[in-house]
Amino acid sequence: MSAKPGLSEPLNKPAKVSRGRASGDAPHRGPADPALGGVSLVFPVHNESFIIEQTLRNYIAELATRVPELEVIVAEDGSTDDTKVVLERLEKELPIKLFMSDERKGYQDAVRDAISHATQPWLFIVDSDYQFAAIDFWRLESHRKSHDVILGMKSPRKDPFYRVFLSWGYNLLLRLFFNIPYRDMDTGFRLIRRSVAEELAPEVKYMSFFTAEFVVRAHYAGHEILEVPVHHYARKIGSTTIFFISKLFLICIHQFIGIFRLKSEFRRRGLK
Repeated sequence: MSAKPGLSEPLNKPAKVSRGRASGDAPHRGPADPALGGVSLVFPVHNESFIIEQTLRNYIAELATRVPELEVIVAEDGSTDDTKVVLERLEKELPIKLFMSDERKGYQDAVRDAISHATQPWLFIVDSDYQFAAIDFWRLESHRKSHDVILGMKSPRKDPFYRVFLSWGYNLLLRLFFNIPYRDMDTGFRLIRRSVAEELAPEVKYMSFFTAEFVVRAHYAGHEILEVPVHHYARKIGSTTIFFISKLFLICIHQFIGIFRLKSEFRRRGLK
């Protein structure tokens, strides 16, 4: 891990970004190096009753025998469908640690709370809608020795056109405002050193979806960040609970304001 810059010192280190698309070849499936520490597999969950069982079973099947000291944390966030019922049943069948909430906290707070339950040195935080393949964990895992934040860059992205466009614009604004090179800062597939998450997660407050602001803060704190192309798949069942078309304008305004507020904070701290 590199030394952190001072508050008045601009950070001008070259970032490492792996370009191109995910290889069609299956990655080497472990086992993970026990010397690098265990992994907390973290799922924030909201209204995923139709897919969460498949998600959990597939990830556990892929990782449980190949990752020493794997723990699986399921942080349910005020679901209004049958997600709670499904998870209560799965808790009796699968090696998961289940935390449920009666009230909706929102994605940012849900992720932050989920992180607080983790005990292993690494966090593998995955969206629970099963748009990423469990096997692609190994594309990220091989970089744990040299990096603190390893992002699964959706390549290509299989979302509706409006979400692809919004994400492209969002990442473009972040690159322009903060002079950073990353292409997919809102990814839902990320492997993060827990000490870095504990350091920076409490500071994430301006943008709605946690990961992008976390990546910006991690970059300015001097942590080693890498983007690795991974496969992305169209949502198999159900629909997004966040990006309804009727909400897009307000989401965009909120994110734009968040970028300005984060930039203002950095200026006050003397960061370029």
